Amino acid sequence: MRALATAALLGLATTAGAQERVVAPTGNYVALVVGISSYANLPDEVELDYARSDAAQVAESLRKDADFTHVFLLGDGEATKDGILAALRDQAGPLLGPQDVFVLYFAGHGIGADLGLPTFFAHDSTLANGQEDGLELASFARELKSSTTAGTTLVVTDAIHAQAMEGFTFYGPAAGEWPKLSRNTMVVSATQSRTPGKDGAFGKVFAQAMGGQADTNRDTMVTASELIAYLVAELSPHGQIPVAAGDFAGGMVVARGVTPPEAPAVAVGTATSTGPAKPEMSGPAREIRSAKFIWSEGSGQRITCEGQQPESCEPSCYARRFQAGACKLDAVVDGVPMAGWVVVTAEGRYDCKSKGPELACDGPKR
Repeated sequence: MRALATAALLGLATTAGAQERVVAPTGNYVALVVGISSYANLPDEVELDYARSDAAQVAESLRKDADFTHVFLLGDGEATKDGILAALRDQAGPLLGPQDVFVLYFAGHGIGADLGLPTFFAHDSTLANGQEDGLELASFARELKSSTTAGTTLVVTDAIHAQAMEGFTFYGPAAGEWPKLSRNTMVVSATQSRTPGKDGAFGKVFAQAMGGQADTNRDTMVTASELIAYLVAELSPHGQIPVAAGDFAGGMVVARGVTPPEAPAVAVGTATSTGPAKPEMSGPAREIRSAKFIWSEGSGQRITCEGQQPESCEPSCYARRFQAGACKLDAVVDGVPMAGWVVVTAEGRYDCKSKGPELACDGPKR
């Protein structure tokens, strides 16, 4: 059974692993991981908060948790058009042959999918000449086919963020918009065509999947069907549906040597403690009309103040009209769930991040 398009894959994801004999390729497992948060020729307001850190987390997971033999990481200024193509041609390409697995991961801006000219933005791309100084999809696909000869290829893109500037909307290529690639190639996009994806939502889930959380049959391998099933299950409840396309079998192995999810001692993203104790408060009750919480790192941030429902803070939020006291902090930092408390006694801005093993916030400056 082979997947030929996104629609076919959704049915395949729950059945292919049981129907096909799964054998991991025996050669090199090579990854080129690209994450671009800031751009040389775009203004600060369209920077991405998590692309670079998501890429670093993916690279770390592939090295430590998925037994990849070579992982090349390019971030921001390293990820120019020439830099990405050189890494593909001169670093990853020579390591690959018919017994090898290649993973290409890209997190950053894309443009032109709504105009029929889907393009990935490199660090030095421009709005005026994006198709020429960016990675235009058709030519990039040809480059991928000519530069690599891997027997198994996984292309993963998180490039559909739907920001807009000067009349351009940042809709990047989705999986179904890629031209035909080589046999045994799976393309995954963080969300559907022309559908906004949330910056920072996809990367950590993909890293967890490739590190072993998607290994539902506990055979220490992650297959194509296991991967897409895990991504959809984790992200679709939050309104983001990853999609896949290509010419591949559901039992195609994309990672080996992983730890299945029931091994909490080493599983990706497993908490190591129940978190710090709630601080004791004293003194008269006082209402806080408004407090703003701003995070400089992590994902999945939440604030829960006295008498309030949890507030999602990715990467900032307000809590309004609550009793002064301890607010509970929750976030995922570098793939690990963390907790902490902040004592809110005054209105204003609270800057939050990890401090050692706990989360904490600095209160308003007086």
